Amino acid sequence: MEGYPRDRRHGNLVHDLGSRIVRGELRPGETIPTEERLASELGLSRPAVREAIKVLAGKGLVVGRTRVGTQVQPEERWSLLDPDVLSWRYGERADPGHLTELGSMRVALEPEAARLAARARDRDLVAPIRAAYERMAATVDRPDAFIAADLAFHRAIFQAGGNRLLAHLNELMAAALAETRQIHTRNVRRNRRTLPTHRAVLEAIEARDGDSADALMRALVEGALRDLRRDLRKG
Repeated sequence: MEGYPRDRRHGNLVHDLGSRIVRGELRPGETIPTEERLASELGLSRPAVREAIKVLAGKGLVVGRTRVGTQVQPEERWSLLDPDVLSWRYGERADPGHLTELGSMRVALEPEAARLAARARDRDLVAPIRAAYERMAATVDRPDAFIAADLAFHRAIFQAGGNRLLAHLNELMAAALAETRQIHTRNVRRNRRTLPTHRAVLEAIEARDGDSADALMRALVEGALRDLRRDLRKG
């Protein structure tokens, strides 16, 4: 899912201020610089700055207050599933608590996605799952390629299940999921260890065994969450 473009004059300001807010460099209740000051410092027009602030307000990050200015909103007001907020939240220097929240969300969603994929009427949708698994097996010693194939494997399962809301949610979280993989999927030995479980999930889906697909996927994502927590404790 694409985030806000940087190619417009105010796009870089959206990403700069947004990432600073999400990383905690600008705290809730803090007033950001005025339009005049931002325009002067950045060489932008006031309408361009105003548009950037409007975009951030639409994401729930800031709010304009009369005689006070534009203030940073608390996290509970943010649009946490907005593609940009996800990218800023789970990018460089992501908070360990946020990463484990994402891992827990996988545990909540992915077993059901696997169950739905096993019951899919259109069996042509299952073929991309096998193709992605085969790429995983072929690249298990190359972390970057393995991560891409792993993400494709899980994405194909959501797509095969036919639940458009679940598939859309997975697409929204794609950037964040890629960040968690960078932490716990760069370990080649671990990737080799998980490959048989991925294959078992695939075979359960191909056999139309929804209960087994659910249970196997649950074991897979719960194991990934344990690995993630262990890696985060190690720093």
